[in-house]
Amino acid sequence: MVSETPKSLLDQARTAKKERRLEEAAELFRRGLTESLNMRATLFEELAYVERNLRDQESSQEHYRQAGEIYRSLGNPLKNTIRHAADLLREQKRLDEAEVLYVESLEIYRRQKDTPPLDLANAIRGFALLKEDVGDRKEALSLWREARDLYELTGIPAGVSESDRRIGLLIAD
Repeated sequence: MVSETPKSLLDQARTAKKERRLEEAAELFRRGLTESLNMRATLFEELAYVERNLRDQESSQEHYRQAGEIYRSLGNPLKNTIRHAADLLREQKRLDEAEVLYVESLEIYRRQKDTPPLDLANAIRGFALLKEDVGDRKEALSLWREARDLYELTGIPAGVSESDRRIGLLIAD
């Protein structure tokens, strides 16, 4: 199957429009818009990743937010962009804003049947760190236990070790 790019769909739609195949043209324009938006979201997401690694947290957070908005508009919120934006906000100590995004991210992950367990574990991990930051030890402990189980399920020893360490610290205090 030939890959349909936004440009190829635009060209096909214009041809169909010119030839008065208007229903076909409308469908091709719609698909082109969707593909174009998907590409734009992917570009925002990739740019955000690079910016984060360049330590430009403000730009990275904004680009993750923009990618997330596009994915939501396309009915595809099961992307890590919301969680990554929450992680960045938590790292910037913008905890109220981060909490809103963690809650949204977890609602999406828990609602979707095809959520990869590692994605859920990573979102729970970030939220547990936030709960520790705000002093909600009981909630943090519950979240770390859930994250630990998911890391164990997915075979991520570093996640299990971190979870065990955090649980131990929360229980000891």
